[in-house]
Amino acid sequence: MSVSPSQKRVALLVIGLVVLFAPALFVLATLEFLILSGNLALNEISLLEFVELYLIDLVLFVLLGYGVYRLTFWLIQDQLPDALDTVDGTEAAGATDETETTGTASEEQS
Repeated sequence: MSVSPSQKRVALLVIGLVVLFAPALFVLATLEFLILSGNLALNEISLLEFVELYLIDLVLFVLLGYGVYRLTFWLIQDQLPDALDTVDGTEAAGATDETETTGTASEEQS
């Protein structure tokens, strides 16, 4: 099943919106927590401080996403082939055992 260009554009748009707005949601959650805990009054925050907090959250969000990407890539590239070789070896041994068992059972029935 191939993916149409419009589906690719929609996927890229959704990813872009998540990268853009997820840090904003983290900023709002952080501000709400600080306001509710009494450590911050909303009128104490300047626009510059809000933008700084947003940029810090954006950088941390992108670094976290990149870290997850690299970890996944490393697992697929380095760890998965070894695990698949182990599974293939186990399945081959299991298939050999089943063939011997099946062959023995059919010989006894004959």
